[in-house]
Amino acid sequence: MPSLSRSLYLYQFLGAHSLLIGLLPFFLPVYLWKLGLSLAGLSLLIGVSGISFALALYTWQRLSTRWPLKRLVALTFVLETALVFFVGVFTLIPGVGLLATPLGDVGASSVFSLVMTAIVIGIFNGVYNAFFWTTQRTLFLQQLSPAVEGKSETGRQYGNFQIFVTLFLKLGILLGGWLLDAGGFVTLLAISAGVSAASNVWLARSEHGNKMLHQLPSRVGLVKSLRYKDQQGSSPTFAIDGIFLYLDSHFWTLSLFMLVKQDFSTLGVAVVLLALGFAVLFFLIKNGIDRLDVQRVFKAAVILYSLSWLLRFTLDDTMSGNALLINLLVVTFFSSFFRLAFNKRFFDVARSEGAVHYLLYKSFSSQFILGLFFILLGSALFFIAAEPMRILQGVYLGAALLSLIYLLYQDKSKG
Repeated sequence: MPSLSRSLYLYQFLGAHSLLIGLLPFFLPVYLWKLGLSLAGLSLLIGVSGISFALALYTWQRLSTRWPLKRLVALTFVLETALVFFVGVFTLIPGVGLLATPLGDVGASSVFSLVMTAIVIGIFNGVYNAFFWTTQRTLFLQQLSPAVEGKSETGRQYGNFQIFVTLFLKLGILLGGWLLDAGGFVTLLAISAGVSAASNVWLARSEHGNKMLHQLPSRVGLVKSLRYKDQQGSSPTFAIDGIFLYLDSHFWTLSLFMLVKQDFSTLGVAVVLLALGFAVLFFLIKNGIDRLDVQRVFKAAVILYSLSWLLRFTLDDTMSGNALLINLLVVTFFSSFFRLAFNKRFFDVARSEGAVHYLLYKSFSSQFILGLFFILLGSALFFIAAEPMRILQGVYLGAALLSLIYLLYQDKSKG
């Protein structure tokens, strides 16, 4: 069983970062969009984030085996604050980044400013994500209960973990949306820095923070990760999963923003209401998923996830309010159900395939491939003049087909 101190440390770390993510990183695609970043620029930013994430993993591996956990955790908070700071620099100071030229100017200088903004913010976004998400996943993996008689409780544990994260994330989203609408970016930066500092002071008091996060007997690199193969379909799954994570967190968030008439507060409220709408069902499912046939549950989750992308393809701002709400609730539930089933499978496989090494294989290959994908997509979008909503719908239709690759992912230990 995981120690109580380790579990408490993980949840305190998660609560603070979930609140911080809700304040700005959640709004990053729509905030930059409203200031003039195009869909091509957003794709470039995502691509740079992915490549930066992969490269930052080399440093993460060195520091995570040499530093005590509290120093590594402190660095994640510093990186989050730096991300918010540089977003402010590139969006609030005239003559820098997006505001270097008047919005709507399509000249060479405007394109240069757009690309510069995407690259710099993308680098900070990728490095922060690498240190936070890799540290978080490693901590979560370490506190999983061992399987008993071939049965694991990963689904229940991940479900509890996700519900906890959601509470703090939604609180941050409500506050962040209100501050962005009120023009309170400086206040948002001050709150982010304050939460980071207070969290560091609090977490530094824990004895668990004095321990090393892990001890890797050997290092993992990009080439080794791209060549990694097993009998469980990990390689094709790793290749697409990063792409889908960003389609969900950035492109779909942008679609929701368009559907609520580009209002930050309304987007925040809509996201929270959608979360409440499926919370009860999600709670019931996470308690029962470990007792169900894992293969059938996973296949059903993939099919429903593919269906969610078909539903996104059909959505637009001409739909009636009730029909739109029902569709959004269904999309939210199908996506969350898939993530619950997928993460149960992923962490179960990780425990049998080398734990932290397996996490790194996935992170390296997923982030590098998504980086290439979105850089190529962004380059193509610079020459496409279609309406952004139509482009997004086309991407979602392709995603519905691509998501079926998840069916290749197996957990051989389950038979």
